[in-house]
Formats: sequence, structure tokens, C-alpha cells
Amino acid sequence: MAVRGAGNTVVTYNSQNITAYLNSAELAAAVDELESTNLASTVMEYAPSLANYTLSLEGDWSKALDDILGVDALTPTRRACSIKVTDETGAWAQYAWTQAFITGYNISIGSTEKVSHSPTLRLSGTPTRTTGSS
Repeated sequence: MAVRGAGNTVVTYNSQNITAYLNSAELAAAVDELESTNLASTVMEYAPSLANYTLSLEGDWSKALDDILGVDALTPTRRACSIKVTDETGAWAQYAWTQAFITGYNISIGSTEKVSHSPTLRLSGTPTRTTGSS
């Protein structure tokens, strides 16, 4: 079953719930690859290496959110960050990091468009994954 994001996602940054300032969030995990081909190989061979995580956010710009993220964008600071997603049955999964920092902070302004923001956070280290149900 499909689950809509609105009402089923919670994003916190520095212990502050910033969900109300977001229209979308994308948690991305990428695992680097080590090329492990040797002279006996008949095809290219690879092994998993280190994972890296980013959280890309988008929403309507507001001073309240800028007070939370904009300050850290100017002076990179490590903060706690988490994202929790709930499905239609009330079951949820939360991914949390004790160290995250802003690597991009865009404010988009158009004469006939609403002002929006699109911060990107680098999530450092292995996340803590917890699950449960409501």
C-alpha cells in the first residue's frame, strides 16, 4: 500500500522538530565500492566499502526555519538529526545520527514564485535504526 508523506514523517535537527517547514525530504544512502579484481578474475569484481548518508530537504522558506538551519549553514556545526517514517498500520522506522552538518543551504527566489529553501545535510557515521508501532 502507498503511504503519503504528510502526517507520516518527522524530521528533527538539533532536537527541534522541523517537519512543519518541509514539503519533502529524501534520505539517501550510498555504499562505496572497492574494486577487487585479481589476475584470476574473468570479470570485474567488487566488494562493499564505506556507506555515506545525506538528507535533502525542501520547503517554503520561513524565518523560523532560517533561525534553525541558516545559522549553522554559515558556521558549520555538528548536530543530532533524525527522520522517522510511519506506514499505514502505524509501524515506523527511525534513522538517527548524533552528528550531522549542513553541506548546502539554498534559498530560491522568483518574482512569481514562492520563496523556498533546499538544505542538504551530511549525516556522519552509522545511523541508529529503531522501529516500533503506534
